[in-house]
This record gives sequence, structure tokens and C-alpha cells, in this order.
Amino acid sequence: MLLTLSIHDLAIIEDTTLDLSEGLNVLTGETGAGKSIIIEALSLVLGDRADVELVRRGKDKAEVSAVFHLDPAGPTRARLDALDLVDSDDPTSLVVRRIVAAQGKGRVYLNGRPVTVTTLAEVTRGLVDISSQHQHTQLLDPTSHLEILDRFGGLAPVRDAFTKAFAASETLRRATAQLRQKIDERQRREAFVRFQLQEIDEVAPQPDEDQSLEAEYQKLAHADRLVSGVEEIMGLLSQGQGSIADRLTHANRSMDRLRAYDAELATLGDRLAALRIEAVDIAQDLRAYAGDVESDPRRLDTIASRLEALKRLKKKHGADLAAVIASRDALRAELSAFESLDLDLAEAERAQAKALAIATSAAEALSHARAAAKTQLEERVATELQSLAMAGAEIRFVLTPRSELGPDGLESGEIHIQTNRGEGFSPLAKTASGGELARVLLGLKRALMHVDPVETCIFDEVDSGTGGAVGDMIGKKLAEIAAERQVLVITHLASIAARGRTHLKVEKQALDDRTLTRVLRLEDAAREHEIARMLGGLEITKKTREHARELLSRRS
Repeated sequence: MLLTLSIHDLAIIEDTTLDLSEGLNVLTGETGAGKSIIIEALSLVLGDRADVELVRRGKDKAEVSAVFHLDPAGPTRARLDALDLVDSDDPTSLVVRRIVAAQGKGRVYLNGRPVTVTTLAEVTRGLVDISSQHQHTQLLDPTSHLEILDRFGGLAPVRDAFTKAFAASETLRRATAQLRQKIDERQRREAFVRFQLQEIDEVAPQPDEDQSLEAEYQKLAHADRLVSGVEEIMGLLSQGQGSIADRLTHANRSMDRLRAYDAELATLGDRLAALRIEAVDIAQDLRAYAGDVESDPRRLDTIASRLEALKRLKKKHGADLAAVIASRDALRAELSAFESLDLDLAEAERAQAKALAIATSAAEALSHARAAAKTQLEERVATELQSLAMAGAEIRFVLTPRSELGPDGLESGEIHIQTNRGEGFSPLAKTASGGELARVLLGLKRALMHVDPVETCIFDEVDSGTGGAVGDMIGKKLAEIAAERQVLVITHLASIAARGRTHLKVEKQALDDRTLTRVLRLEDAAREHEIARMLGGLEITKKTREHARELLSRRS
């Protein structure tokens, strides 16, 4: 049950608090006074999307908070337990605080603990049921009618089982369709893959082959220069008088004579001797190298052709040979996959057929349950409509078989209505007036109460388009609902407002060039005055006051 709703700096509401009671609470006020903002504020504490445009001009944030009394055995308390959000000092209390920032991110708190908006919506799911004129429009949309029937019949487990089976079937159907598309495209793609694979296989590249071939090419292409250069170095190192080896020989002899005079030259002498030996060894290695270098034009042409073939592959299949080889492996894998497509399709078709059979069986179970529930719903709503001054009115829940299984099952559903006995049934959207839609909505709400655990029902001007005796009947029906649940009704009808246990008035006033809205709790004379205003408008007469007192005296 909703105990209080506090609103700060939301639209034209600066600071106000609604204190609600059990039973029927009514909220009245002139058009444009801000009643819709109350619903907007309540929607925020239930986890709806926040619009920063709602923050009062000149303020950096808006804040809405609500205090609920919970059923200790109810689903909301269980969700709080699961999230460790129960207030240990008051375990039956839920305090919601929602801050909407004009700039930046807003904040949400449950029992003083920060949570996400998603968590807020999940915890408060089913805590409050808001009915509005918008739901009249929903009633005109046949796609919403099956959901009403399923709720009434308590068919959530059956429908959930079907939905799960249908989703599995649809997943397999899409996978099978993709395989069929691949098979349709296979011939063109397979020819292309084979061509590319053949192109690589004909060259048969090896890892890093291009690097070793490039080195060999450079050696062959410059063989004459390499041989002549090596011979020149060999001459400088060891051939004839004046060569490096010859000069080092003379240097070693001189060092040997000097070492006899100073032992410290021994180490330098050894190094000098080693230098001559190294020069001779280098000359010999160069002679062997020159013997291996030979000019081979045919081999040079072969390497050039091979390098060009590898270059073409890299240009088409990757930046280097590693990428080319990876592309070849991928093409081979794709070609192998083509060969298994037919087997994959056959397996997918078998799995799809099995999943479709399971989904169809679940849909048939849902259809049987709906057929049983629809008769009960028709009878229940007919009884409710009788009590709402629609004698002879009935609804029929028409279930129409589908040509194929759909997300709602094997049928579509639409509410048909007969407003007067003997006139025949027609679709609700084409038959009912605004006042009749309001009563049908109330009748459905009343019928659904036995399956909805919601403790607080909000009716936002569901009496729109009605008045007189019809309005009075709607008031009685709301009072009946309020005998079992907490009800807050926003209304323009005095006959409904007079039935409230608690009467709140939304009032708009101008203060210091700003418009402010406040909510007042009306008692005795103030309430009588408001009922008289609703009856007579701006001119409140003795007669309207007497009528107001009469309405207030009749409330139950």
C-alpha cells in the first residue's frame, strides 16, 4: 500500500506531499492544475524513464520519494530479501527515492541503498497498477487482448512454456534458412574458393621463402662484382710485397727484437702475431668464398620468376607469406565446410521439425487453456457490466486460428461486444463509445483482480466521457475495488469524488511570478466546497452545496 508520495521541484510542483489511506482516495482539481504530474511522479518511483525536462526551471534536480507498506509474504518483499535490501528496523516498509538531475546522471535509492533504475523497476513490478485513458486506447488494439485473457486465466506458466519453445523453434528456423541460403550460394562461392585455392597451391609458398630467395638473388645478380671485390681484398691482405700480411710479418720481427728489452711488450707482441694470423685466415676464407660464387643466369631467372609469383600472391592474399598461408588454410576449411553443408542442412531440418513439434504441442496446450478461460472471463465481465448500468451487454472473446504458428500461439484474440441484447456482437474497437470503453475497462480490471496481487490501483480519469448515472455506477465499482485494494482515482466527477475516504485536491497558484502546484487534504467544509465546485463550476450556489452534502452523506 502506498502511504506517502513526496514531490520536490518536478515541473510546476515545488514541494508537496500526498498522504494516502486505505480504501478509496480521490484526487481532484481544475484541468491543468497538475494532476498528471502526480502520475508522472508515481511512474518515476516505479522505475519509468526519467525526462530531464521535468526538472523545475532554475533547479538542478527534481526528487520524488514514496513510502510503501508491504505484505510480508508478498512478491515485493521477496525481491527485497533476494537483493538484501530489506530495512531491518522496519521490514514491511519500502522507501523509494528517485533523483532526476537536470544535467548528468540521476540517482535511485531503495531503503537508503543506491540501486539502478533497472533494479527499481524490477523490485516495484506489480506493486502499483495504473489505469488511464491511455488504456482505453489499448482496448481498441486487438493485439493487447490475448494478454488480458492470459492474465485472467493465470496462464503465465503455460504461455511461458510456449514462448520458450517457440523461441527455440524460431532460432532453429533461422539457422536452417541460413544454411539453405548458403547452399543456394554455394555453387558460385565454391567455384571462386577453388580458383583462389588453386592459385595459391600452384605456387605452394613456404614460410619465409621470399626472404631466403631474395638473399640468393642478390648474390647471383652481383656474382662478378663479388668475385672481383673478394680478389681485390685477398691481394691487399696477403698477396705479394706490401700486403697487409707481409707488413705484419715485418712488424712481428721488429716486435720480437724489442721484447728482448722490455717484457711488458710481450702481450702486445702476442696480439700483433694473432693479427697477422687472422689476416691470413680471412684471405683463405675469402678464397674459398670466391670459389663458391658463380654466375648462373638460368638459376637467376628461376628465382626472379619465383619471387614475382610470390609477390602476386602477397598482393592478393596478404601482406606477407604468413598471411598468404593463413588465407590458404581458411580457403581449405571453407571448401571442406561446403562439402558438409548438405549433411548440416539435413540435421538442422530434423532439429527444426522436432522443435516445431514441441512448440506446436505447447501452443495447443495454451489454446485449450485459453478456450476454458475465455468462457469464465466472458461470464465475469458480463456480470460486472450489469452492475455498471450496461444491462444486456456481453463480451465475446473471439479466438481466430492462425494459418501458421506465431509468437502468440495458434490463434489471435479479439474482444467483441454486444452493448444491447439482440443487436449482435461486433469488435470492441468499432462498437463501444468512450463511456462504454471506460466501463469495459473497469469490468476487466474487476475480473482480473483475483489473479493480480497488486495492492494499490491508480485510476487516472478512467471516467472520462461519462457522467450522470454512468458516472455514479463507476463510482460504486471503484468503491467495491477499494474494499479489497487501496485505490487512488483522479476524477472530474463529483459523484466519484464524494465516495472517497480521503480527498486530495491539486491546486495551482501564482506566487512571485512563478506558478506553483500544491496538494491539499480536504476535510469537512473544504471538501463540501470542492464537491460543490465540481457540480456547479465557478458559481457555487446553495443548491450545489446541498447536492454536495447529499453526495457526501451517501458515501460508503
